[in-house]
Amino acid sequence: MIFIEKIYNVINGNTPLLYSINNYLKHLKYSFEDTKCNSVEQYRASIIRLYHTIEKGLSYSDYRPGFGKDNIDKLIVTLEQYSKKYDIKECFYETALDCLYKYIKKNLEFGVSDAILESRIKSIPGNPNGLGGTIEIASITQEELKTLNYENFIKSRHSIRHFGSEAVDVELLREAIQIAQYTPSACNRQGWVIRIVESKDAIDTILENQNGNRGFGHEIDKLVMITCDVRAFQKNRELFQPYIDGGMYAQSVLNALYYKGIGAIPLSASLAGSQEKKIRKKVGINKSEVFILFIGVGTYPDSCKTTRSERMPVDIRLV
Repeated sequence: MIFIEKIYNVINGNTPLLYSINNYLKHLKYSFEDTKCNSVEQYRASIIRLYHTIEKGLSYSDYRPGFGKDNIDKLIVTLEQYSKKYDIKECFYETALDCLYKYIKKNLEFGVSDAILESRIKSIPGNPNGLGGTIEIASITQEELKTLNYENFIKSRHSIRHFGSEAVDVELLREAIQIAQYTPSACNRQGWVIRIVESKDAIDTILENQNGNRGFGHEIDKLVMITCDVRAFQKNRELFQPYIDGGMYAQSVLNALYYKGIGAIPLSASLAGSQEKKIRKKVGINKSEVFILFIGVGTYPDSCKTTRSERMPVDIRLV
């Protein structure tokens, strides 16, 4: 009977190995590659990813005129492809156009023009909607934060890429982390592990091997590193649970940092194997831990630009 059950599990992909393989194959089948999209869902994700890289560049305090030419080209090609197949009045499409037009305008302010690029952008069908680019935010006191209701608190939090010159108080970080400990987790196992990285050497190693901090990484005062320990999860069916629990915890940490008046920028921990290996060695991370997120922290400047990051209309599905 046990043998028959094992055969059944293999056939239906219920063994941990086959489950992992099936999910990897699903990822390969449905995930997107820039300029090679084949569904509206892939186009939407690719376009948003690409125009967000423009927003980030526009938000840097040390602006680099003409930045990001490779991603600019990919975005133009992708918009051209999309416009031949789908609705060009979608919010994400018009926001992408808006980012491109603001990119041209910003470069002109620095005396940089590219007639060929401008012609390519202006030939893309559709209309900019004014929802791309950057917004200006000012620092807010803890007293002011405490007066916000939940909706306004969530909507007012922004990732920042420009920080003040003062160091972040470690005790304040600890207080924020303690608040985040109330995050729900599978059977309350709380498998996350959190580190405050102060060492300049360790910070440099992490940022050198993390792919999304160019142009502002040098302003980060400290890093908060979140991992999840796989030893807190069951063998048979919890392959992804560390990432689910870890992701919820990471959002709680970001909100708690904001509540404590600490500026923060989440940095992806989706790394190449060689990058992860270097960070594990430098920081001393156990092999049983999987990477969830890095968070760059610093004090708030008096004011700064940040990405607008327009939220798309929500698609609520009743079943």
